[in-house]
Amino acid sequence: MKSKKKNPPFDLSVLNDYKNLKILVLGDVMLDHYIQAEVDRTSPEAPVAVATVRSEHYVPGGAANVALNLAAMRTKVFVAGVLGKDANAERLRNHLSNKKVHTSLLFKDPERPTTLKTRIISQGQQIIRIDREEKHTPPEKLNKKILDAIRKKCRNLNGVIISDYAKGVCSPELIQSVLTITRKNNIPVLCDPKGLDFTKYRGADILTPNFKEAAQAAGITAPDEKSLKKAARKILQTTRSKAIVITRGQKGVTLFQARKPLLHIPAHAREVYDVSGAGDTFISHFALAYFSGASLRRATELGNYASAIVVGKLGIAAVSPEELSSFIRTEIFTTKLKTLEDLQEITRRLKADRKKIVFTNGCFDLIHIGHIKFLQAARQLGDALIVGINTDASVKKVKGKGRPLISETERASLLSALPWVDYVVLFDETTPETLLKALKPDILVKGKNLKPREVVGHELVKSYGGEIKQLPFFSKVSTTQRLRSILSALKKQGFE
Repeated sequence: MKSKKKNPPFDLSVLNDYKNLKILVLGDVMLDHYIQAEVDRTSPEAPVAVATVRSEHYVPGGAANVALNLAAMRTKVFVAGVLGKDANAERLRNHLSNKKVHTSLLFKDPERPTTLKTRIISQGQQIIRIDREEKHTPPEKLNKKILDAIRKKCRNLNGVIISDYAKGVCSPELIQSVLTITRKNNIPVLCDPKGLDFTKYRGADILTPNFKEAAQAAGITAPDEKSLKKAARKILQTTRSKAIVITRGQKGVTLFQARKPLLHIPAHAREVYDVSGAGDTFISHFALAYFSGASLRRATELGNYASAIVVGKLGIAAVSPEELSSFIRTEIFTTKLKTLEDLQEITRRLKADRKKIVFTNGCFDLIHIGHIKFLQAARQLGDALIVGINTDASVKKVKGKGRPLISETERASLLSALPWVDYVVLFDETTPETLLKALKPDILVKGKNLKPREVVGHELVKSYGGEIKQLPFFSKVSTTQRLRSILSALKKQGFE
C-alpha cells in the first residue's frame, strides 16, 4: 500500500528575503477614520442613538493599507495613486512616510477629496460607516503622470500589486497601460479586483477576488460550493492569468490553476474581531512570498496565515514578521500575543468603554504555581490583564548566562493558554517602562517583596492617576530555587 505523500516542512527562510524586495502598489488609496464612542441614550430630537466620542484615530486604508502591510515586513514599498488637495491627503502621506512607504508617486487631484471612511464603534461593534469620496476617473493628464512615474520606477521592481477599490483610479486604460509596461520589463503583477468586468485585468499574473466578487464577475447569481469551480474557470479564461486565488473568509482560501486540481486551504483564525483589511493583508503576504520565488501553494499558505492573524485585530492593521513566524512555528497561536502597536489600539478601545486595565510583567521562565496564582489574583483587580514578557535577549541581561530556559515563543504561548490572561506582549528592554508609557494601564501589579518605591514605573503610573497594587507570593519557592532543586536531583541521578 502506498503511503500518503506528506507536504514538506514549512520553510520560513523565505521571510528573510522580503527585505530585499522592491514592490510598487497601484490603486485607490484612502484614509480610515475610527471613532470610539459610548452609546447609552436616545436623542430627544429624534428616535436615534446618541454617540459620545471617547477617542478617534486615522490609519491608511485601501491600496495604502496594502503598502503598509508590505512595509511592516521591512520591504521597500512605493505607492502610486491619487489624493485630494486637502488635510486628509497630508495626514495620509505623513502616516505612510512615517512607516517608510515611499509616496512620491501619489498625485493630487483638486477636483476630488481624499477618500475617507469614518467608522463609529461602540462596545467593540461598528454601528455606522460614513464614506466621503468621488469615484470618477482622474483626468487624462494625471493618468499620464502616474504612468510616466511607473515607467521610470519599473526598471528596479520585483513586482507590482494593483489594489482596485472601484474608486476610479484603476480604470481599464490605466491598468492595461501598466500591464504593457510590466510585460516589457518582465515584472509580475498581482491584482485585487473589483466590479463585474474582469477583462480590464487581462494579462495580470494572479487575481485574488473574494468569493462574492468572483461569483459576480462570473455571472453567478446564487454562489455556492459547486459554482466555485465554474467561477474560477471563467475568470481564468477571461483574464488569461496563471492562477486565481479566491479568499473565502472563515472557509479559508482556494487556489485555482488551469489544468491543475484545485487546492483548498482552511482558515486558521481562532477568534475574529474585524475582517476590515483582511483582503489587503492576504494579497500583501501572498505577493511577498510569490515575488520572493515561493511556489503558488506556499504563497497562498503565507497569505492565509497572515489573514488569520489580522482578523484577530480591531480595525485596519498590519502583521509583523515576529507575529507571522510565531504563528506558523507554534501552530497553537492565539490572538492574545500582540505587538505594542496593537495593544495601544486595544487599550484605547477598552478605555473608551470604561474598562479597567491591569498590567504586570516578568520573565516567566519555568512557570510554576506561584506565577499561576499571582496572575489569577491580578486579573481579579480589573477587566483586562496585560502581561509583559521579557524577550530571550532581555532575560539574558536580567538573569545572566544560561537563561532563559524556555524560549520567548514558548513562554508567550504558555501564558496565552491561561484563561485569566487577556493579552501578552514581548519587550526587549530590561524594564517595562516603554510599555507603561505607551499603554498607561490603570493598575500596575507587582509582588510584595519590593518596597513601593522600588517598583519600576511607579512614578510614571502615579503621574497619570494609575495605581500600584502589590500582591503576596503564592509560593515559597522561586524559579531560581526550583532550578537548583532540578539540578540537584539530576546530579543524584548521575547527570552532570
